[in-house]
Amino acid sequence: MAGLIDHEKAFISLFNQTARYHHRHKVFEDFVSCSVIALENRLCFSEKREAKYLRIIGGYEKPDVVRMAQLLAHVVNGLQDGFCDFLGNVFMQLELGDKYRGQFFTPWDVARMMAQLQLGDVKAMFDEKPFITLSEPACGAGCMVLAFADALNQAGYASHRYLWVSATDIDPLAAGMAYIQLSLCGVAGEVVIGNALCDERRRVLLTPGHYLGNWSLRLHSLRKKAA
Repeated sequence: MAGLIDHEKAFISLFNQTARYHHRHKVFEDFVSCSVIALENRLCFSEKREAKYLRIIGGYEKPDVVRMAQLLAHVVNGLQDGFCDFLGNVFMQLELGDKYRGQFFTPWDVARMMAQLQLGDVKAMFDEKPFITLSEPACGAGCMVLAFADALNQAGYASHRYLWVSATDIDPLAAGMAYIQLSLCGVAGEVVIGNALCDERRRVLLTPGHYLGNWSLRLHSLRKKAA
């Protein structure tokens, strides 16, 4: 529609103007790290995280620090327009993927189709259980998780109430992208930096939705019933 901002294009344009004195991949990694810290510290402030944030932005000129905040605003607004893999899309359009590490992100339409096939009859599923859990062992930027949550929302079941997610990726950058997007979309769960194949959990990031939905208690109650 005319007059609407294409936040992906705006993000890419602004990113290409940001900190040209650094390698583009470093700028993107620093943007993700600072955004993760900003989201975590709004919920539970940590001096250690704040010190890391200040160390990162200390390597940038003031106009570029402002641009970093503007980049996050485009992510926020882009996801408010509708669930999508915003960061995965811009990452690939910026040609930051490393083909040798298999960093290619699933197209949104494919992810949505897969989510609908997995969910099947949503109403019948919730006739039997109060909520469901989803494990994603190679989450990338969180596309499949977001598609799953979106499919639930479209079926009339608010994902923040009916879904808890454990999303893992071995790449800290991908996990950071997933944490940002799941947090901004209100998805409850954890994002784990580690290797799901050997149950390695180097770092665990709990989304705001996990805390706001009292999911620790809800999961504990479910485990007690199953015991």
